Amino acid sequence: MSIQIAFYFDQSRCMSCNACTVACKDWHQLNPGLVNWREQFTYEVPPNGFFPLALGCNHCEEPACVAACPSGAIVKDEEGVVIIHRELCQSYLSCISACPFAKPKVADDKQEPNPYIGWQVNHPAQKCTACRDRLSKGDKPACVKACIGRALDFGEINDIQAKYPTAVRLNPAEFPYAYKNNQTETLPSVFIKKRDALVVHKSTVYTGIPV
Repeated sequence: MSIQIAFYFDQSRCMSCNACTVACKDWHQLNPGLVNWREQFTYEVPPNGFFPLALGCNHCEEPACVAACPSGAIVKDEEGVVIIHRELCQSYLSCISACPFAKPKVADDKQEPNPYIGWQVNHPAQKCTACRDRLSKGDKPACVKACIGRALDFGEINDIQAKYPTAVRLNPAEFPYAYKNNQTETLPSVFIKKRDALVVHKSTVYTGIPV
């Protein structure tokens, strides 16, 4: 029986410290370069203020990348994790354009100087795996464990929705800045507690002149 995993992200607790992105690169031993499996940005949304967002692959319920890959290199496993079998990738790059969030990435010779045996192309697509190796041991993804502000959580989708009832699923209407390529509905498995809009109060400037 297959399950569906999900991430939770609290915009009100994120400090934009990048502990999650550093932990991701460290755990997966990603060399410096073009590819980051998890990225953190702070977006200005006038006139409401600044909003942080940290995302890896969203392991969508209906992943567009799976359907777009002609070589069958991308699959969704029984744990609900979307996986790229890099030895099958033939560098069509259709997964990158199909993903609304542009999460599959391709490295360069500097980041991946030594191709692995079995690769059909020098730099097959890669992305977040939800730390499947950690999940198999009953642990949470490295990004979640490293989050200083406890802004991240992870679990089965029903548990995440029950634990955080006010969180909303990532969607283009409320989080347009998360979408890079298109706004195809893929049911991303990310639930976000939204940060309140910044409220600017009018203040009285003291001039020393009686009023």
